[in-house]
Amino acid sequence: MVVELSIECSDALVAEALNQALMPDNRYFPKDQRFQASKEGSIIRFDVASPRARPVVSTVASIISDARLFRDIWLIAKTKNSGALRGRPRELAHVQR
Repeated sequence: MVVELSIECSDALVAEALNQALMPDNRYFPKDQRFQASKEGSIIRFDVASPRARPVVSTVASIISDARLFRDIWLIAKTKNSGALRGRPRELAHVQR
């Protein structure tokens, strides 16, 4: 099973911050799982592959959960500190599966 997950952020700075926030969690995988992450401008791509579906689904679900946590906590804290936007920012435009 192979899954490609793309997360498009509002700009390259947000993508870099998200990438840095996610990478410490994405270091160790089962021996038969392949993981690759790349960042191009405002888009972060993850390729997860394994002959077993469960680890792939688990890894992708974890990435999505962590990206939402980043959006909900880090970006809201950032906008509250800057006094910029009110409400939920749209820094993470959408998640593609």
